[in-house]
This record gives sequence, structure tokens and C-alpha cells, in this order.
Amino acid sequence: MKFLQLALAAAVSLAAFPASAATFESGNWAAAKIGQTCHVFTQRAARDTTGALVFSFGPQGTNAGFAYEYAPWPGETGAPWDEGDFVLLEVDGQEIWLGEEMFAGPGPNGYTAGMPRGFVSEMIAAALGAQSSISVNFDRAAHGEVWLYGKFATDGLAASLTRAGAWCGFDPNRLPSS
Repeated sequence: MKFLQLALAAAVSLAAFPASAATFESGNWAAAKIGQTCHVFTQRAARDTTGALVFSFGPQGTNAGFAYEYAPWPGETGAPWDEGDFVLLEVDGQEIWLGEEMFAGPGPNGYTAGMPRGFVSEMIAAALGAQSSISVNFDRAAHGEVWLYGKFATDGLAASLTRAGAWCGFDPNRLPSS
């Protein structure tokens, strides 16, 4: 539960976790409704990685977002990737094109790589189609290597999206176009 609270706090930029927030956990994923916004996020990453995958939705699924929120290790300083590095997303070990739509930079509690809201529906479809995992990698140009930043199991994602949809009044498979 501690990682759940840390991931949620990092994802939604709140200094305090509201006592009135609704929460739901399923497998490696969870959902929370804070105010009028619903969040669906990973609770744990693979060993030796950090961060969380986070979907967010306003009422009726408006202003949908998807990001990888990197949480620095204790004592870590500086950006975890360079400005010229690129995100590579994998579903079940196979690279998908959606990583090209992600932009990395400083985030509210660390660093983030997010995509424009117009691609969130495709990310949901790719994630729901996964048999086992979604991985976030970075092509580290200066190092000539691809580094794994997080590998996340997909069990519980569908249930968490369904719960967020019920709370915020949307169908995760049919987000509004604007």
C-alpha cells in the first residue's frame, strides 16, 4: 500500500492524500478518484526499476492522459535520461509505435514521459491487448544502448480501468475525441 500511495501522490501532484479519495486495487494496478479526476496506475514495477504507469481521466473521460512517472531513487540527483533520448514502449516484449508519441521531461515529483491525449485511446487498446507486460525503455543515444526503466505486469488493468470508468462516467474503450 505504501508504493500505491507514493505512486498516486507522484502521479497527481498532491502533497497530501485526501481521506475522501475512493480507491480500488486489482492485481498490479489500482484506481483512485480524487475530486472529479480518476487515475489508473501501476502499483509495482519489475525489480531494480522505479516509477509507475499512470492513466488519468476527467469527467466522462475528458482530458485523458497517459504517462510514465519516474520516481528518483533516494539520493538520486539529475535527470534519469538525456534531452536527446527517446522513449521506446514495448507490449509483451515487442516495440510499439506509441513510444514515438511520448515526450520526456521534468515532472511534479521527479521526471515524466507523457503522450498527447489524442493517443491515449490507442495506448489503452495496446495495454489491454497485452498478455503479460508493458515496458518503458529509453534509447540512450549518448550511451549507444537501450535502458529499461520499468516493466509492468498487466494483470488487474482491465478491472481498474472499468472501476475508473464507473466512477468518472466513461467507457475506457470509447474515450471522447476531444
